[in-house]
Amino acid sequence: MKKYAIAIIAISLAVSSASSFAAFSVTRTSMSVDLDRPVTKETTLINPGKNSVRVRVDFEKPSWAKDEYYLGDQLVVYPKVVVIPPKGKVKVKIAPRIKKDLQDGEYVALLVFKEMVPRGKQSQVTMLMNLGVPYYGRKGKLETGVDFDELRMEKTVTGYDLLGAVKNTGNYSFSLEIDVKFYSDKKLIKEQSFKQGFFRENLFELKKSTDMDVKADYVQVVFANEQLNFSKAFSFEL
Repeated sequence: MKKYAIAIIAISLAVSSASSFAAFSVTRTSMSVDLDRPVTKETTLINPGKNSVRVRVDFEKPSWAKDEYYLGDQLVVYPKVVVIPPKGKVKVKIAPRIKKDLQDGEYVALLVFKEMVPRGKQSQVTMLMNLGVPYYGRKGKLETGVDFDELRMEKTVTGYDLLGAVKNTGNYSFSLEIDVKFYSDKKLIKEQSFKQGFFRENLFELKKSTDMDVKADYVQVVFANEQLNFSKAFSFEL
């Protein structure tokens, strides 16, 4: 349960809108660093358009992260404002300045790229493009912990819903495979798997639906992550 998880959870971030005159992309969709041995990372901004694009780079706290686990005030980005030439590329570097008394666990910030209004073209702007990239840092001993509350299976018109609350009580984010097996008269009649990420110390309201035409009388649910050597099984009479 306490084994270090190398893979970073892929998290969808909202953050892009089309621009009427320009657009850009970022080569990295996420970044991670070992805070015991922090090193400078870099990413590349690409402008596929015919006009130059100005971009401001900064950090923001993700909505799911608690204030004490925000890493943005311990990171330095340079340059903070870049101009990407037409059909061109520009590199941006992110350097960690980590506090010595930082406790073990995972910390996070959003590296945010905000398109700026072109000089002299304010009246033509309708929408600017924003992109957010999660930056994760992990330090020391990582501990896995999960609490389950009111886990249950409910019948629906189209099948069954797995409901309940799952809280990550560990000190970092991780994902779990959720394997659901339905039985009737001791025979397996349906199996479905889901994958769900759980942020550090966050409570997640679980709702996973399975469509079924037949009625089951027993279900087994297993939450597992082989890399973390974690597995927890539940069974329900239906």
